[in-house]
Amino acid sequence: MADNLQTFAAICAGGLVTNVDPITQSSKMPGSAISLINMEPSLEGGYRRISGFSNSYGTMPGEGKVLGLTVNGEINQGIFAARKPETGSNYFHFYNNHYTVVVTDNQAASFTIGETITSVTSSSDATNTGVTATVISKTANGTGNSIVLDLGKLPTTIHAAGNVLTGATSSHSSTVVGTPTVIGWTAVDSSFVADDTDGVCAAQTTSGAANLTLNGALADGGAINFYTAASLQPRKLTITGLAGNDNSGVTFTITGTDSLDVAQTEAIAGPNGAVTVSSTKYFKTITQIAAGGAVTGNITAGSGAGQYRPTNPSFTDIDIVRFSKHNWSEEVLILTDGINQAAKYNGTDYIKLSHEHAPATPKFSSAFANHLFLAGDATEPFNLYFSAPLNDIDFDPANGAGVINVGFVITQIIGFRNQLYIFGQNAIKRLSGDNFSNFIVESVTNDLGCVASDTVIEFGGDILFLGPDGLRPVSGTSRIGDVELETVSKEIQKTFESYSTNEDIIKLKAVVVRRKSQFRLFFEQSSSLSLMGSIRKSPTAQSTFEYSQLVGIDATAVASGYIGQFEFIIHGDSLGKIHRQETGNSFNGADILSVYQTPYYFMQDTDIRKMFYKVKTFLRTEGITEVALGISYNFGDSDVPTPSSFNFTTANAAVYYNDIGTTYDEADIYDGNPSPIKTTSISGSGDSISLTYVTNNTSPSHTIQAVTVTYGLGDRR
Repeated sequence: MADNLQTFAAICAGGLVTNVDPITQSSKMPGSAISLINMEPSLEGGYRRISGFSNSYGTMPGEGKVLGLTVNGEINQGIFAARKPETGSNYFHFYNNHYTVVVTDNQAASFTIGETITSVTSSSDATNTGVTATVISKTANGTGNSIVLDLGKLPTTIHAAGNVLTGATSSHSSTVVGTPTVIGWTAVDSSFVADDTDGVCAAQTTSGAANLTLNGALADGGAINFYTAASLQPRKLTITGLAGNDNSGVTFTITGTDSLDVAQTEAIAGPNGAVTVSSTKYFKTITQIAAGGAVTGNITAGSGAGQYRPTNPSFTDIDIVRFSKHNWSEEVLILTDGINQAAKYNGTDYIKLSHEHAPATPKFSSAFANHLFLAGDATEPFNLYFSAPLNDIDFDPANGAGVINVGFVITQIIGFRNQLYIFGQNAIKRLSGDNFSNFIVESVTNDLGCVASDTVIEFGGDILFLGPDGLRPVSGTSRIGDVELETVSKEIQKTFESYSTNEDIIKLKAVVVRRKSQFRLFFEQSSSLSLMGSIRKSPTAQSTFEYSQLVGIDATAVASGYIGQFEFIIHGDSLGKIHRQETGNSFNGADILSVYQTPYYFMQDTDIRKMFYKVKTFLRTEGITEVALGISYNFGDSDVPTPSSFNFTTANAAVYYNDIGTTYDEADIYDGNPSPIKTTSISGSGDSISLTYVTNNTSPSHTIQAVTVTYGLGDRR
């Protein structure tokens, strides 16, 4: 054995580095990695094997891949997705956490809609289950015997077979039969509904000036409510005549309300012959249609064009559905896909933004300064549209809306603080001001832009985007009005060069994991090496970016957001399945491969042979797993033999829980410092050594925090 044994130590920090020579990396960044796959830079220090994902939301209706996702805890139950429908036009869905509960025969109708339900274990056990719910709907007795219950947005416990339910208002009790079932994916009606030419008034005449009788199929109690009777939207009124009868001299005055329940009237001239005339206004309700003179021959009145869904959406060539949000008086989602008109959804109504001055096929949307901005229309990709103030469906210039030609093809827009950033592939501009009279567009740079639209994210108090040479922030500097665009991914420059050569980088999609100060960039194929970035404190207390790679995740759409206090990170795949990330220890049942390879440590001198005796691995564990440790020498020289891998287990170590769903009790071990040290005896020599840690299983995660190598010095070669 060599004399004067020494120990080399490296603290695991710095992340993946692919753009530095091996000498510099080993001497200046010994805690970094030359390979780091499915290992995340941990806020607690070291590199942690990532958590898994589970198919928490099943498969959404439709065919093909998931086109888009968003998380918004202020609307419905918070999870939304888009996918091409197999039939019909309803492509947009939300996940409904309400449960259908079958109860004792002929008992469902006795409950009261809206009442609170409590329950006990059974008819023979009066123990309160602690589960409360609200009755949403019910079936008539003998037609299903079920009620639908709202147990909250994130129910953790549901009723069980045999539980006895009691209504607080009705005082009715009934027993649960079988296991309640979640309703799951629920379609939002986005389909066109055909006109109904006699749905308001059946064929009739008048002998003089008189009110028409509102007696069509859509009438209820002598009045019309298009919203409840005709596809949940206000509609235009149509009047249709018969051949040979001229009623063009008769004025028909319509009285009712608009979509905001504001009273309105409109007078239209009657039809001449077998033609249809239409109001220009949309009516939610109609209480009267007054004919100003005698109506000759039969005329009918019906529902015309719908205000919210005047046409069916097209699904030809849609590759992605994007979402943005705003809240001027209520929470609203905006949907764009580059093929159809933009649409909005507030939890109740799906409304196409079909104003005559709005773009026809926008790809991007962002709320800024109380205006909705739309961009990316295929026929005018350089135009930036904005709505009237506080009105996302009004694009009339007379009301404060407008359009700006920014001078390049727009690849994304995003509102950030008091400016709207407008990205092109080779340029960036920003808009400031608060209305059409003082909007100012100025250049940020004409030298670079955003090459992948869906990499633009707000992260770490900044805006990040993928430029032609890597990730860049839009950072305000100390100089007023100045912007810093320095790349934050120099350490992995070669990785981005590889992406540009081997991947469809335009389809790269970003999602933020806020609780971990982390973002993830996904390609659609599970075999692709996607990217993960994190911010954590360096030893000098500076915030630095660290990177690693991801593999094994088929992600055609990604999203994150909060529902209540819980963060949800979700992705959809090519088969239409929706998964929740940061759950469990597997990729929906499949093994998780993890790899961490250290730099080649040469201990200050590349010409002196070292004899290596021992490796110590400092760990943080979340359960029992088995780790394979590989050794390679001489900067990976293929002529130097590589020893077989060594295996060690984390058994008998204290457990550190890092699961968002963990509930601690007296049996849990979560205090102290559960950082076992695993010692591996090795035998070999060379001018340098690299350690590779590999797992490929469904075991709990582990963190490698530091490594040491014990060695002795040999001769100079």
